[in-house]
Amino acid sequence: MRKFTNWIATILLLATSQIAVAQRGGHGPGGTSAGSYPHDTDSDIKDFQKMFAIQATSEQRSQFQSWKQNTEVVKLRLQEFSSAITTSDFSSQLNALKSAIEKSNTGYRDFVSSLTDAQHTGLKKPLQKLSKTTDELDKSVATAIRELGQASSGAKHATKLANAQTAVENLLNDQKRIAVEMSISL
Repeated sequence: MRKFTNWIATILLLATSQIAVAQRGGHGPGGTSAGSYPHDTDSDIKDFQKMFAIQATSEQRSQFQSWKQNTEVVKLRLQEFSSAITTSDFSSQLNALKSAIEKSNTGYRDFVSSLTDAQHTGLKKPLQKLSKTTDELDKSVATAIRELGQASSGAKHATKLANAQTAVENLLNDQKRIAVEMSISL
């Protein structure tokens, strides 16, 4: 009985090794010729070239980090402004918010203008989304500021800033996506 078990084990081992060789592109039942691969190497090479082309330079990493920090300040200033609007004197928080938004927008423009043509091409869709999100933040803050003068209570003031707070969160998420694409550590 022991010989029979060893014989079966040997046959199974040989059969599975032939299948494994075939799956790896070697010779064997159903296999391909040596040196050929069952996947598209041209596609892999293009993916690698794209990944390499969109990598951030050290200067771009620095600009990105500065821009991200400025965007974090916008988030903080929005929170401070939201808390202050229940009082009648919130002009200093409003000025701080406007200043933070301008710094973030300047950081965005500086970062995008530093990108190479290859980076613009490789990041076309994320950059379009980023541009849209940046515009949404600007518009939502401008709308909230304009409507604050028309609102009669602090509770209505706070709801006016909800869109701006959502927009800044969206911008921070879009920044994370760009950072991942360009291999920028956060």
